[in-house]
Amino acid sequence: MTLTYTEIEKQKNTRIWVFFIVVVLFYFLIAVILANVTKAFFVLQAADLFGRGSPFLTRHELLNVLLFALVAATLHAFYSIHHVSSFVTQNLGAIAVDPADTYHQRFKTIVEEVNVATGNKYIIAPVVIPTLAMNAFALSHDDRHALMGVTEGLLSKLNRQQLQAVIAHEVGHIVSGDSYQTTLGCSFFGIYAAMLSGMRKIFRGGRVRISGRAGGIVLFLALIYILLTLLQFFYNLIRLFVSRDRELRADAIAVKITRDPISLSEALVLISRGWRGFGDIDSNLESLFIMNPLREEVDESEGFWADLLSTHPPIRKRIALLTQMAHVDAQAIEEHVLSQEKIKEKTRESAFEKKGSQWMVMEKEKGWAGPFTFPQLMHLGWVTPDTWLKGIEEESVKQAKDEPLLKPFFEGQLKGFQASALLCPTCKQSLVEETYEGAIVKRCLFCEGVLLEENKMPRLVIRREVRFDERIERLAELAQKSGLQKFRLRPPGNARSSLQCPRCGAWMVKGFYTMAYLVEVDRCFSCNLIWFEKDELELVQYLIEHTKGL
Repeated sequence: MTLTYTEIEKQKNTRIWVFFIVVVLFYFLIAVILANVTKAFFVLQAADLFGRGSPFLTRHELLNVLLFALVAATLHAFYSIHHVSSFVTQNLGAIAVDPADTYHQRFKTIVEEVNVATGNKYIIAPVVIPTLAMNAFALSHDDRHALMGVTEGLLSKLNRQQLQAVIAHEVGHIVSGDSYQTTLGCSFFGIYAAMLSGMRKIFRGGRVRISGRAGGIVLFLALIYILLTLLQFFYNLIRLFVSRDRELRADAIAVKITRDPISLSEALVLISRGWRGFGDIDSNLESLFIMNPLREEVDESEGFWADLLSTHPPIRKRIALLTQMAHVDAQAIEEHVLSQEKIKEKTRESAFEKKGSQWMVMEKEKGWAGPFTFPQLMHLGWVTPDTWLKGIEEESVKQAKDEPLLKPFFEGQLKGFQASALLCPTCKQSLVEETYEGAIVKRCLFCEGVLLEENKMPRLVIRREVRFDERIERLAELAQKSGLQKFRLRPPGNARSSLQCPRCGAWMVKGFYTMAYLVEVDRCFSCNLIWFEKDELELVQYLIEHTKGL
């Protein structure tokens, strides 16, 4: 039977606190088991020398173990909660929002708007994960401070209403206390997780020798390792038991905040259809996300075992609840999302036709020059509204003031280029700042090279505003074949470039962008800058998008 949001809300507080109490009791149970196993092992080991004692904890020892576990858990939880943000951001590679990036600023603005709906009770720090995946998460430091993160893929693929719905969902975790109690529960078990991780390192490689007294210690460590593994498994079952309802509650709160169940259902359709993973992430972080980063079949199942073993409810169940509130059909929502994606693709193709325009220009006393792109044309300095020009695909000649794409420039409707203090490493001319797929890049208008911070590259790969023509496709194939030949002739590595870093002046390093995409670029590892010569940025984008099937 499908639960309604009203029923889910009624169960909220009871389920959360039952979960938290069970987690705390389970924590102390593990401490008692480990202490008793330790005593029993060493009592049996020393039986021949000192006589056999009781292998069980006395009442006094049990009290000491519980007291020690309480102190250790309190200290570790206090430390973990105050450092959880740095741990998660490092684990996921999250970065602060870029004030010069339009996508990032839209995200930050929506977080502030949604937070207003909660009465500004929380201080929410927005971060961005530089990955092509589509996902979002939230966690709480305490009952006042929280961290919210989204991926570059999510920022690129969702419209404003859909992104607002996702952010409202994550705020739902914060206001309901789910994220804080989950953080606290994970912190309690951080000690056991650290012990288990340390033991895995000890036994990794199979070089541990079992002989004599040392062999007894090794057997003891192996026993503790097995116990910790089993206990970690049971803790995961406890944690997963309430994960599904957490997501449904957050969906319900998002609808209360936005009054827009349609946009949230559309966002879930888009996320479920795309890639939402991050590679090898900590398993304890999976339940933080709006959708499981690991695409598990059990997540789309229902029943006792599915409820017990999965972190998220089935997407179709979540969408059915949302569409039921909006009195629309779930199938209609999916069809609408697909049709909107096709419209976006057509719009992007239309924009490409405008951005790809080039002109031949009549230079006084020299004749026709070019072809020039729009930025190059504006940088010439001698182009006026009376200058004669013609498009490379046009036969008619006209004045610049009669060209629709150039007319706004002369009317002052387009801002001029903002010169950078950095010089092109090839031409030694000032680089200009321009917005490329929502991010600020520095471009040379002469050689058309691009200087880019390395952490911005994932944004440009996922944001499909630029469409690649057949020339780029052919160049990408040739670049990959040429790179493969170079890869075979010499071992992979980097060589000193002939270019100097525009920022620090050090010699850059020439090498492949990655071993998968064999386009040679110039890097400054000190400044984390990449210099793409003409077409190289587009070649890398095309190769990655073509390989990923994005």
